[in-house]
Amino acid sequence: MSSYDTQVSRIIGGSTRPRSEWSSLLDLVPAGFDLLSTKQVAHQALELLSNAANTKLYASVLGSTQAALRSSRIPILVEHDRDEQSLVPYADLKRTQRRWLGQVILQLYFAQLFHGETAVIDLWPSRLGIDAAGDAIWNPRPVYVRWDPTFVAALRDVYAGFFLDDEDRFEEGLSRLGLGSAGGLLLRHLGQGNQRGVRFSSAHLQSTLREVSELRFGQPGRLHRNFVAFGLYLASLHELLESLDCTLDVRSAFMRSYRRA
Repeated sequence: MSSYDTQVSRIIGGSTRPRSEWSSLLDLVPAGFDLLSTKQVAHQALELLSNAANTKLYASVLGSTQAALRSSRIPILVEHDRDEQSLVPYADLKRTQRRWLGQVILQLYFAQLFHGETAVIDLWPSRLGIDAAGDAIWNPRPVYVRWDPTFVAALRDVYAGFFLDDEDRFEEGLSRLGLGSAGGLLLRHLGQGNQRGVRFSSAHLQSTLREVSELRFGQPGRLHRNFVAFGLYLASLHELLESLDCTLDVRSAFMRSYRRA
């Protein structure tokens, strides 16, 4: 097991939810190859574990997250320790409900990257859904990160440059992330074409990240520790959206979140 695998296993080891959710993250890491140094992975893992242990701070983070969602007019209710059985199984939702939920979750994903410096990164299917009243409910575990300003600023430039057709901003963001020539592949997880009819796939994300790893291999420098948290965020997003089994308008979700940033 690589150092990345070991540290991520520590993060998820105390989870009371199905381990299959978290183990899918380990599948994203090509065997025997680490893009991050052991020190960087350990640093990020320690931060995530420390965050999870501080229940008072987590309650404050959830409160701030709910306020930010309300301000951005993203209709998701954040509820801690809610009975998860009250969420309607995705298979029992109408297609219109699943598509609505998917669009709302994409807005949440982008909003947490463009609003503030902290993100709750647990978007796994068991934690986010629709209740009997038709409301979108999010009951995340205490897995959250305070982005390093340099990392999140570069990531914002990559997404904004891509969706706003600003090539200079896009390339500058990739350069600051340290992805080099491999960076252009990263946004394949958003689908091909104009991103207005994307069907998400965890297998596609795995394939994309393996290609990024192969192209990045041998280039100087190591990636930022926040790629650990970002990997968790991406993995859970894809697992959830794939479970909804419908096409989604990623570009529209980005623009709605970006205009309110």
